[in-house]
Amino acid sequence: MPFLQAAFCLKGFDDRSRFFTTSIIAILGFIFCSAIFSSYIVVSFTILLILTAVLTCSAKRRLHDAKLNKNWQLVPGGLLLLTGVLSLLLENSSSYYLLILPVLSAALLLTYPSKGTKEKNNYILGYYGPVDLSRYKQKTVVMKTHNQRIEPTLAANGASEQLYAYDTIAEQNITPNEQSDYDPESKHTDIGELIRITFLGNRKLQLGIIAIVSLIFIAVLVNSAINAINPPQENTNSVELGETKVSPNNVPVNILANKNHLLAMPDNFNLYLSEYQGVIIHWQADQVANGELWSQLSINGDKSCQSIKFNKGSSIRPLTVLVENGSEYFASFSPLDSGELIQALAFRGKFSLCGYSFSLKGSQAVLGKHNQYAPFLEQDA
Repeated sequence: MPFLQAAFCLKGFDDRSRFFTTSIIAILGFIFCSAIFSSYIVVSFTILLILTAVLTCSAKRRLHDAKLNKNWQLVPGGLLLLTGVLSLLLENSSSYYLLILPVLSAALLLTYPSKGTKEKNNYILGYYGPVDLSRYKQKTVVMKTHNQRIEPTLAANGASEQLYAYDTIAEQNITPNEQSDYDPESKHTDIGELIRITFLGNRKLQLGIIAIVSLIFIAVLVNSAINAINPPQENTNSVELGETKVSPNNVPVNILANKNHLLAMPDNFNLYLSEYQGVIIHWQADQVANGELWSQLSINGDKSCQSIKFNKGSSIRPLTVLVENGSEYFASFSPLDSGELIQALAFRGKFSLCGYSFSLKGSQAVLGKHNQYAPFLEQDA
C-alpha cells in the first residue's frame, strides 16, 4: 500500500501539516492502545515500537523538508520510546504526562518552515518523495467552452449582458495555477520562526518550561513510588478481617435477595446483577462472622473494603460488603457505577478489594459473550 510505504519512507519530504498529524496520531495512538491492552504489555510495547518508527521516519522527512541537521531525526521518536516504556513499566495513568517531552520536540520541529521551493507544488497529502501517492491526489475539473456562441440582442442592456457572458467564459477557462500566484510560504515573517526566535531569546521562558517539565517528572515518579510502597497487603488485611467488628443484626439482605445473572469470572470470583442493574462481586475467602463488613452509608467497617482499586484508573466505592455463610463475600455497587465498573473489569489488568487481589486476564472475552453484561462494554465510560 503506497500510503503505508510513505509512512515508513526515509528519503522523502514531509511538510508541517503532515508531520503534525503524524505526531498526534503516534502519541495519542500509544495512549489509547496502552490503555486498551493494559493487560498485555507485549502488545503495548509492539505498538509503541511501530509508532516510534513511524514518528522517526516522519521526523527525518521533516528535516529534509526544512533542510536541517539530521542529528535531530532520532529525538522525537527516541523520546516517545523512552517515555512510553516508562509509562508501561510504572502502570500509572499519571505516567502519560511524561509524553510532554515528545510533544515539545515535535512542536520545535514544526517551527521550521519548508525550504523545498522546487518541490512544494508536488506535495501530495503533505508528502513528496519516491513513493507514488498520485492516486490520492484530487483531480481538478476545468470547464472549457471554446465554441460558445453569444447571440446578439437589440435590448438596451444587451451590451452589459454580452460583457457578462465573456467574463463568465474567461473565468471558466482559468486553471487553478493561473488563479493565484500567491504562495503562503513566501512571507518574509513566518509565525513558526517568530515563536522559535522568541523562545530562544527569552531565558525566563526557557527556565519556566524546564521547571514545569521537571515538576511533572517528579510528580509522576513520586506518585508511582507511593503506589509501589503501599500496595494492598493480603496478610495484614486478613488479620484486620478477623478483628473487624461486624453487625449481624443489621444486614441489608434486600441488596442480595434478588441477585441475578450469575457470571463466573476467570480468577475465582463471580458477578451478579441486582434487580436495579447494580453489580455484585462475589468471592470465597477467609472464615469470618456473618454480617456487614463495610457500609458506605455509615462509613464503618473494614477500611480495606471501602473501594475497589484497579491497576490503572480511578477506584470505585461499593455500597456494602457483606459476608454470608462465614466465607461468602458479596460487594454491592451502585447501579450508577455499573458501566464504569464493568468496563474496568474488562479492560484493566487486575483489581484488589478487601485485601484480596484478582487477575482480570480473559475477563473481556467472558463479559463480551454474556448478553446482560456485554451492553455495558459499548457504553461511554
